[in-house]
Amino acid sequence: MQSGISERARILITVKTYPLLSTRYTETVCTAGLREDGSWVRLYPVAYRHLDKAQRFRKYQWVEADILRDTRDPRPESHRLASIIIPLDVLDTCKAWQERKSIVLNHVYTNLDTLIKEARNTRIFTSLATFKPAKIISFQMEKNTLLPEAKKKRRRLQKTLTRKLSEHIPYQFFYVFVDENGKRSRMQILDWEIDQLCRKLIRKYGRKRDLIYSSLRKKYFDEFTSAHDLYFFLGSNKHWHIRRSANPFMIVGVFYPPKENKQKGLPG
Repeated sequence: MQSGISERARILITVKTYPLLSTRYTETVCTAGLREDGSWVRLYPVAYRHLDKAQRFRKYQWVEADILRDTRDPRPESHRLASIIIPLDVLDTCKAWQERKSIVLNHVYTNLDTLIKEARNTRIFTSLATFKPAKIISFQMEKNTLLPEAKKKRRRLQKTLTRKLSEHIPYQFFYVFVDENGKRSRMQILDWEIDQLCRKLIRKYGRKRDLIYSSLRKKYFDEFTSAHDLYFFLGSNKHWHIRRSANPFMIVGVFYPPKENKQKGLPG
């Protein structure tokens, strides 16, 4: 069930996760972004690969659509589409991503415990946030093997379709980091960009896992921690959020404007 009152919303898309299988929707992409007032909106489901080309949006692109609060999901940011998506302007990366930063960095968490307390507080129930880690300790990659039942599900679903399902990525990725109080965490990275890059590296290197990992680490650790000012877009898992898990959040996107030279005000 969902609310019958829709709103016309203008949303800057900042989060697109890699497509997940869905028996009901075939494939879905968890999509999220910020309204002009800085409040978060989660759009689910979005069958992105089945959208008409005119509706396919990019990250950091404004879109407009009628949305409905999804009352089946207690997280206040969760909405469903009530109309087609209309892509609008894309915010560019000029002036060290200034336009993007003016929207994305209005409310940044630096203390993970503060965010988790808000997530547990049913009057707030925060489930999406921009977070600034104090330090990135490591970037990790692990095998992501499909269980037999998941393989069967893919085969059954594929037989009903005329187009190929999105490719299964045989790895999953994590950041280990600390917040401003030294709290250490390990969170999975679910951003579309890292899975797409991994697909390209698999085509290039095949089963040479070490080469795939070193290429990803070069960008997501070496480059991002040295030349970029790294932030995370954190999103909660609905199942673990409702069950008040110790930490229901995952990294659903990374925001990496270039570091600025504070003396000259220029990109570093």
